[in-house]
Amino acid sequence: MNTALKNLLAFAGLIAVGGAAGYTTYQLQLLRGEYAPISLESTDDLALYAPRQKIFAPAVSYEGSSIAGSYLSGQFAQHHHDWKTAGRYMDYILKKEPDNPALLKRAMVLAIGAGDYERAMRFARNIVENFESTNALSLMFLTAEAFHNQDYDKAADAIRAMPEGGLSAFIMPMLYSWSSASLGHYDVGNLHGNSIHLYHAILISVFMDKTDDVKMMLKQALTLDELSPQDVERLADIYAHIGEGKSAVALYEQALKIEPDNALLQKKKELAERGKASDIFIYAQTPAQGMGLAFYDMARLLSHDFSDESARVFARLALYLNPQDTDALLLLADIAARNERYDDAIALYKEINEKNGHFLKARRNVADLLYEQGRNQDAIAELQMLVTDFKDLEALIQIGNIHRINEDFKDAIKNYDAAEKTLGTIPEDYWYLHYVRGMALEQDGQWDKAEADLTAALSFQPDHPYILNYLGYAWADQGNNLEKALEMIERAVSIRPNDGYITDSLGWVYYRMGRYKDAVPYLERAVELMPYDPIINDHLGDVYWKVGRNLEAEFQWTRAKNHSEDEEQILAIEQKLQEGLVELETVKQAHSTRMESPKELP
Repeated sequence: MNTALKNLLAFAGLIAVGGAAGYTTYQLQLLRGEYAPISLESTDDLALYAPRQKIFAPAVSYEGSSIAGSYLSGQFAQHHHDWKTAGRYMDYILKKEPDNPALLKRAMVLAIGAGDYERAMRFARNIVENFESTNALSLMFLTAEAFHNQDYDKAADAIRAMPEGGLSAFIMPMLYSWSSASLGHYDVGNLHGNSIHLYHAILISVFMDKTDDVKMMLKQALTLDELSPQDVERLADIYAHIGEGKSAVALYEQALKIEPDNALLQKKKELAERGKASDIFIYAQTPAQGMGLAFYDMARLLSHDFSDESARVFARLALYLNPQDTDALLLLADIAARNERYDDAIALYKEINEKNGHFLKARRNVADLLYEQGRNQDAIAELQMLVTDFKDLEALIQIGNIHRINEDFKDAIKNYDAAEKTLGTIPEDYWYLHYVRGMALEQDGQWDKAEADLTAALSFQPDHPYILNYLGYAWADQGNNLEKALEMIERAVSIRPNDGYITDSLGWVYYRMGRYKDAVPYLERAVELMPYDPIINDHLGDVYWKVGRNLEAEFQWTRAKNHSEDEEQILAIEQKLQEGLVELETVKQAHSTRMESPKELP
């Protein structure tokens, strides 16, 4: 990682506290005890103790509470990505101390994070004009405002005022080069240190119609070691845009090896094969769009480093300059979802227009988030809309997944069958339809059909650990094909050695084969990996009993009973605790991926 990139990531911590260095006035006052202790009867005290008690309820009133309480409540709200609420608390504090530059910086960051661009820019102007003329973050905001207003001379002045180092070390080359382009000057000499800088050098060259330079820099970019799949896709887009179809196809194929189910990639590849420039290629038609893409790239980079607060700020700046930037919108939605701000994420996903290539995926994400909140029927209704209005096959499968996870196996099978009917013959791209339907059929007691589906899935994906595990465990549980089941699950364990369910399956196959001593270490390892799983503890208890370790068997059975919610399993364990291990019918539960959400398997 180069020095400029390290500086950018280090700067992320600064944004998280509002761009202020060190403690703010109120943090220092609180640490020194200059405020009286907060009464336990005060609603503000919720904010003080909530981080440890997981109370997600700051004080309802944004005015009339103590300054210390408002500060802590706002900090707590920001920490939980409720930036609007944090901003309201900051408004109250600023009424009491409007000339505190540290608080103004934090208010500026909160405003941009909440999408209140005009307010954020007012704070930035106040900071630069009255308190700190070289504040890098404020000047960056003012640069964005100048680009937004097409006042490129003013943008250049703001960039020149930015200090070197820190934030500027990574962003300055892009700010400077796009500013130069906005004034009609072509200067990309400093954009060569990493893939992001080089990509923007290419974008500027495209913007200024420097085709020869574009081709040269594309070749240079392909020699970099740090290219991600998204970087490869971007380079392919540019090759397609300049009419280099063969090079574009080769790169799309390279990206598809990593993301074989990426529909947009496949669409771009098909366009390039037909000699047509990809109409999905996002390039800068205006300097503001170019700068917006630069801000998006910084947001993407910070998001990958889980610096979500900083990523949010840059993504908002990207949308400020380019309101049609779907990538920035999706990134904001993903950040909100990752931080369990589900309603915020849903609202952002729903901003994506149905004509946009990301529309279907975004609305499937909405269904996922509804499901995460326990709103199963709303999730199904969202997906059914996609099936009815857009003939979305993935949504149909996703409906089946919701029913399957909720153990409504007949409705799951009904939707999976409808998906197969739409496809005609299930192709390799939809191998997972065989897998999910096979699981539903097995749980519904239709073993012959389940076995056929699982075997078909395995023929498409012979080294998929979960298919190997599910089919092998099901055979072992029935006492069938034990040698083949052993071979399959050993292969699954070699692929996923730290998966507790798969390790348990291997021990259970040995158990079913009567090789109890061989089973012990694998079942013990499975319990280490998944200590509270009742099925795994029950299995370990059984094998302990078989090798004469009766006290340990009773201990594991008791653990299994304490953690089980399955009445049938609990009754079987109680019988074993009273009578020891007799020839009981094994509690049947094949080991799937244990998905907790109905997302597509690939």
